[in-house]
Amino acid sequence: MIKLLIVDDEKGLCEYLKDFFKPRGYSVFIATNGQDALSTIKKENPELVLLDINMPDMDGLEVLRQIKKISTQTKVIMVTVSDDLDTREKAKNLGADEFVKKPFTTDYLEDVVILKVSEMTKEKEPANLLIVDDEDEARERLNRILNRRFECNIFEAANGEEALNLLRTKKIDLVFLDIRMPGISGMEIIKEKKKLSYKPTIWVVTGFDSEEIAHKVIEEGADDYIPKPFFLRVLDSKVRNFLAQIGKYKPKGNADSEK
Repeated sequence: MIKLLIVDDEKGLCEYLKDFFKPRGYSVFIATNGQDALSTIKKENPELVLLDINMPDMDGLEVLRQIKKISTQTKVIMVTVSDDLDTREKAKNLGADEFVKKPFTTDYLEDVVILKVSEMTKEKEPANLLIVDDEDEARERLNRILNRRFECNIFEAANGEEALNLLRTKKIDLVFLDIRMPGISGMEIIKEKKKLSYKPTIWVVTGFDSEEIAHKVIEEGADDYIPKPFFLRVLDSKVRNFLAQIGKYKPKGNADSEK
């Protein structure tokens, strides 16, 4: 899990961003001044820091300088209300990795954070994703969507038997699982997860939009439930955040929208 430190003298903003990033799988810490930020850096060693430049007592530039002395590997995104080129140049010389101007949208900030995470994980092996669906067209469409956006290994299974064989012979990170299939059902595959030597994340993707089914599959061991049809932006964000959490986010750049 990626550790993220948010540093801003506006406590309300810190709490807001913590509430935004925590459900997306980040381990989030906050600090409202430079000293607290440096203490957290030394104790928790976060991979990523969102750092406000304009703070009382110790400003963001001094905090940045100290962070880079403690850990040159930590990515620091400077947050500023101005486009002061002189300040940006100073921050860049001190080791700032990126700049975000206030006000910002959370979607934009999320994209910047994920991009930095991808830079930290670019040397790692790509993720293994498995699509399980008895409908050829459904598998092919989801494969296209994922392949256009992410550098990953994508496996397909047209039935439960194929899916279990892949789960037992490959270390799958994420499974997109249809529930209703002939033979071995999706529910049986979820139950088999407990017998594996590792624990893949399973997202049930089905056209049956039922709260009762959603609760049932999660009780059995699935990790999430995505009813069809799904919005590409939502799916893209969920997959990006999941891959970032496990340190395997490798984007392919701006993909065209699915036609």
